[in-house]
Amino acid sequence: MKELNAYFFGIFPRSEKLIDITRKKQDYHEDLMQESLKMIEYQKSKNFKIISDPQIAWEDMFRPLALSTEGITINGLNRYFETNTFYKVPVIRAKPSVKEGVLKKYLTTGASLISFPDPFTFSCLSKDEFYGDKEKLIEGIGNLIAEFASQISKEGYQYLILKGPSYGNCEFRNYEKSIKDALSVIKDSFKGKVIVHVYFYRNLNALNFLAFSPVDGIGVDMYSFKVDDIEDLLNSGKELALGIINGFNTKMENEDYIISIIRSLNFNGSLYITNNVDFEFLPQQFALKKVDLISKIAGEIS
Repeated sequence: MKELNAYFFGIFPRSEKLIDITRKKQDYHEDLMQESLKMIEYQKSKNFKIISDPQIAWEDMFRPLALSTEGITINGLNRYFETNTFYKVPVIRAKPSVKEGVLKKYLTTGASLISFPDPFTFSCLSKDEFYGDKEKLIEGIGNLIAEFASQISKEGYQYLILKGPSYGNCEFRNYEKSIKDALSVIKDSFKGKVIVHVYFYRNLNALNFLAFSPVDGIGVDMYSFKVDDIEDLLNSGKELALGIINGFNTKMENEDYIISIIRSLNFNGSLYITNNVDFEFLPQQFALKKVDLISKIAGEIS
């Protein structure tokens, strides 16, 4: 491989102490951000070169973006795929436009990577009361995320993870052009690297589609996909983020086994070791152990 690096993506779980604070206080945003800053320092202590925004203040992956947008409200709860968590549904009521300065209070100083929903997933999990057309909705959401991407570039972020679980269970092939156009607009608006992560479902068509999309890399949930499934990606010219640490299970992975898988890949591009899904589904003490393991494996292979 040309280069090996490591990161974790998505929403990081809150500590028991912080959870207790959120139950006792009405205004606890500063407490959330203080714990986020501690997580920045924790990553530095573990020698991560890519510092992930833990997004501890994010109740779900949509809410801060919706609250930072004119034309979008949040209303009602939906179950988040086959998990025991829920998200507030974004409702598109008018053409979305960014409210200046609102998102910044959800960004953690010192981070170089952050995760947003990808435009297709956003369109699948929201309620459209404005466009009345899925292609136009994807285009509108793509333009919105591109505005946010431009903002975070100015804040120093160098990696944008687009979370795309809906590629697994929501039909995307009728909207391929719209999705590629939306991803292209986002990529053009962001000065760093854009990586789309697919997870929860094993859909080979999604990997094949993203291999020809205008993004820098593809993140693959290795607990949904098989090693053989990514063979074509190894020669696609895309960077590969191997979601080989399970964010959905407290059981610790076998370090030697994971190292053997990584070393067996005939890949000449840039490879990232990462989690398969957000760590938010785990208690924080287990999530920290998983972060430690990501760092340790990267150090062993480098």
